[in-house]
Amino acid sequence: MPLSGVSHVSLTVRDLDISCRWYTEILDWKELVRGRGDTTSFAHGVLPGGLSIVLREHDGGGADLFDETRPGLDHLSFSVESMTDLDVLEERLAKAGAVFAPTRELPFGWILAFRDADNIALEAMLGR
Repeated sequence: MPLSGVSHVSLTVRDLDISCRWYTEILDWKELVRGRGDTTSFAHGVLPGGLSIVLREHDGGGADLFDETRPGLDHLSFSVESMTDLDVLEERLAKAGAVFAPTRELPFGWILAFRDADNIALEAMLGR
């Protein structure tokens, strides 16, 4: 059974409204659907490149920030098309007061590492 790609990424957040604003402002995420399940509120949207991201706020969820040293997600890396894309993203992060490390060159490309409102480790990468 070959897998053909990624259907979507679902991230647990502490406050759905804050996270929706953050992903919209910083990554141009477009919210498509907001709803409620039995134990979660969620918002489903897409990034300009077409990647679907679902943000979920679980009832009774913890107040702890994300920690990539615990089992689960380490980080999520997005691809970009140009250095200009990295520059624009870095400017948006700085303007929003987000936590990030300036773009750096690595042997396999350029990386801009940053954190969302829940401290989830994200990065944008331009490969060689």
